[in-house]
Amino acid sequence: MVKIRRAEVADAPVLAAAEAKIAETPGYMVSSPNEITSDAFAAKIAELSQHPRGIYIIALLDDKIVGHAMLAPMSLSALSHVVRLNIFVYPGFQRQGIGQTIMDYLLTWAKQTPGVEKVELLVRATNKPAIALYKKIGFFEEGKFKKRLKLPDGSYIDDLAMALFVN
Repeated sequence: MVKIRRAEVADAPVLAAAEAKIAETPGYMVSSPNEITSDAFAAKIAELSQHPRGIYIIALLDDKIVGHAMLAPMSLSALSHVVRLNIFVYPGFQRQGIGQTIMDYLLTWAKQTPGVEKVELLVRATNKPAIALYKKIGFFEEGKFKKRLKLPDGSYIDDLAMALFVN
């Protein structure tokens, strides 16, 4: 059974290593493996642990971290009702309900958190399983960023902007 807990600064090296591994496959992430650091993860975890409208969580299966996600509040006052979602289910653990479990946890938290009204995300237009999950949950497409991600071979991938109103 998948367990969810809040991320701790001590988790940063594991999360950074997982994202660096995912980033080795062109098109999965915007970041390159060498752009991902444990220090950046530690700083983000610490920041969100102190913010009333932010949360960083990890998913565990048999005490092994198999995914992580965050809802990060926007910094401008006119956008303070919006949080940005980032979610990762690690290779080898996809299509096992882990993403759904993470999303259920985060959306329950968002609905219970004063001031959070809208969850936004960007997803690769090629990531059909993730798009299907988001639509099943109730997210809708707000727009498309054409040729947003340029791959090493010179080809491009579009990003879809999706959102869900929680309050």
